[in-house]
Amino acid sequence: MTQLYSPALPALRMGEPLAVYVHWPWCKAKCPYCDFNSHAGQPHEEAYVDALLNDFTELREASLISASENDSTAVLGRPLVSLFFGGGTPSLMHWKSIARVIEAVADLGTAQADFEVTVECNPTSFESPADAKRFFDELSVAGVNRVSIGIQGLNDEALGFLGREHNVADALRTLDAAQAVFKRVNADVIYGLPGQTPVEWETLLRTLAGRELAHLSAYQLTIEPQTAFYSQVKRGAWTPVDSDTEAHFFETTHSLLQACGYENYEISNFCRPGEACRHNLHIWNGGDYAGVGAGAHGRLTLRDGTRLATRVVRQPEAYLCAPRPPLGSIYHTAKLDATESVQEAIFASLRLATGVDSDRLKKRFSDSAYEAAVDEPAVAFLMAKGLLNTRPQGFALSTAGWPLLDLVLQQILRPLPVPQA
Repeated sequence: MTQLYSPALPALRMGEPLAVYVHWPWCKAKCPYCDFNSHAGQPHEEAYVDALLNDFTELREASLISASENDSTAVLGRPLVSLFFGGGTPSLMHWKSIARVIEAVADLGTAQADFEVTVECNPTSFESPADAKRFFDELSVAGVNRVSIGIQGLNDEALGFLGREHNVADALRTLDAAQAVFKRVNADVIYGLPGQTPVEWETLLRTLAGRELAHLSAYQLTIEPQTAFYSQVKRGAWTPVDSDTEAHFFETTHSLLQACGYENYEISNFCRPGEACRHNLHIWNGGDYAGVGAGAHGRLTLRDGTRLATRVVRQPEAYLCAPRPPLGSIYHTAKLDATESVQEAIFASLRLATGVDSDRLKKRFSDSAYEAAVDEPAVAFLMAKGLLNTRPQGFALSTAGWPLLDLVLQQILRPLPVPQA
């Protein structure tokens, strides 16, 4: 992987559908399980949005987005798939700030007919149900058509353990307000908490399914380095659930939600038919996306087919204070070679029920790159063991293999050479 810390940004292959991710880095408080780029503190909203808009302008004018330096209008032909506001807690933003960003993104290409605009929201962003309903009404007017609510649980004790500042009543009222405005509402929930019972988890899933939410994201509690939970577990304050319990929760989630009419289209994501998150599907299938805002990552395809990994400086203060132009002062890039690109594509697409399209990857990156990236005898072995299923175009995890995704990836992805300094 070659690092490019140059203000000069390479030209992209035109015509590739593009998604846009905007990161909002502030929360009211830092949750003990969270390893995202989120910071408790007072947001600098107006300055931050001004910086975002400035970056969109530069992206449009730079060769990252435009076909060439002399053709700043070429971007208008680029199909726009989605815009996703993640965080952090984007619902701390004023709706007019969100509207400004949506308007700026419109200049990066041509929105497809099903252009998806998602905002992640937290129940603690609202002082009352009326306040939440008003905010969602304003988001709808601004052009948002999907919201994701981080309720995380429906048990006050569990919410307290997770460091959430809302209670069950707050969570349900926020869902009520969102569903009164939007057809496409997601709820994020977490399982595998110490002391959590299968009955309690089943009750939560049935409650949310009974609300006919378009989408549910059910994540296993993981202990990430550099989080408060990691420090607590390391010193023995509490013990995570064992692997058998994790597997039971996973299987319960899978079977119960499917019985309730949800499609398990990705390892942790369930939707009503036709309601999969278009933004995430685009990314998991290897599509181009521009990441803007402190700590945002992106993936873009260059004219020669090379994949470009991008990342923005992580600290909000550094993002706000960086000199502009040039965009390269905050936008670090690295070229991925073909073998790295194949492995990254498999890492993402194996999470999907549709699995890996081996034929497409060979055509896109070459047979030799695929062979260098994938241990095909290991794939055959895991098929024989029932952890992978064959597909006309490649392979996918079986029902037995889904809980063992990390193990499967370790087996089928070949070690890559370490770059020489």
